[in-house]
Amino acid sequence: MMKISVQTPSLVSALQKVQNITEKKSNMPILANLLLKATDQQVVEISATDLELSFWTQFTAQIQEPGSISVAARKLLEITRELPQEQILLELLPNQRLMVLAGRSRFELATIPWEDYPHMNFYQEIEYLKCDAKVLKSALDKTSYGIPAEEDPFSVAGLLWHPTESERLRFVSSDGHRLSYVEIPGEQFNKLQLGKGVIIPRKGVHEILRILEKEKEASLGIFENCLMLKTEDSLLSIQLLEAEFPEYQMIIPEERPFAFQVNWENLHSALKRMAVLTDQKWRHVRFIIREGSLELEAGSQDIGVANDLLDIDYQGGDFTVAFNIRYVLDTVQAMKSSQVRFEWVDQFHGGVFLAPDDPAYFSLIMPMVV
Repeated sequence: MMKISVQTPSLVSALQKVQNITEKKSNMPILANLLLKATDQQVVEISATDLELSFWTQFTAQIQEPGSISVAARKLLEITRELPQEQILLELLPNQRLMVLAGRSRFELATIPWEDYPHMNFYQEIEYLKCDAKVLKSALDKTSYGIPAEEDPFSVAGLLWHPTESERLRFVSSDGHRLSYVEIPGEQFNKLQLGKGVIIPRKGVHEILRILEKEKEASLGIFENCLMLKTEDSLLSIQLLEAEFPEYQMIIPEERPFAFQVNWENLHSALKRMAVLTDQKWRHVRFIIREGSLELEAGSQDIGVANDLLDIDYQGGDFTVAFNIRYVLDTVQAMKSSQVRFEWVDQFHGGVFLAPDDPAYFSLIMPMVV
């Protein structure tokens, strides 16, 4: 049996942390549940898994009778979030229903025996390396947008994290149409066993970002095929992808003889204006480059046409190329720079977007045929 009294904010906070994991569509109904464990140390542990990601967190409570049970994560959150009382009683009844009692409000939720819940191993005893959460979050922010939603023959639905020959660490994403990477000093994670590189699945990257949004300190560890992220009161286990990441260096043109720089704010604002006249069918923005000017053009005869003109420092021949406007916006928005540098070879190779104030950032976008 189990009987505990918890602070409502503590329970709500813990339940919110597991929602992204339990809401994955699956043919295993139990994966919509979480595992709730009340220990005799006056601590409640909440954990959940989708078989690829596993999350564990804990908070203090008044434990009258310790015990464990599996219950629907979404329903328990929806109930507790609506309760005005600061204190909630959770009790496992003889009929194996979980009673939620607060004031005159009473709920009974169906449960599943904790033994039936999938096994989770959080490797709490492995060596963890304290990392700069801000540096890690920044690197993921600048590259996560390029991770494809699903794998295909030309891309992997994950982020490659690997050491370079210059003893730096590189985070790389590519969906076959665009490529982005950012480098950080190797000493930031010099004891982490990355080998030749690891691939973090897309959902794992987004979950790390969600956790680091509120955490200033974190530790990392790698054990077998899992990347572990540890904070003060939680653990995230991510099953790394066992896949062959594309040889992305092959598509980067070594020599890019043509280039110009443009003010970041001006370009970003103009792109957003151009995006108004794009849709799923007409997604392109055309770069029309002339001496001293960059003209942006978007739209179609069906929805209308938009044009904007920006001043640039460019002395050279005329050049025109089209890109998916969403890709360009994603790239520009990820930069931390007052200027954007655009480099190219010809209309057949990808255009390279660089951030002069953030030299560790690199982005390449393949052109569109329109």
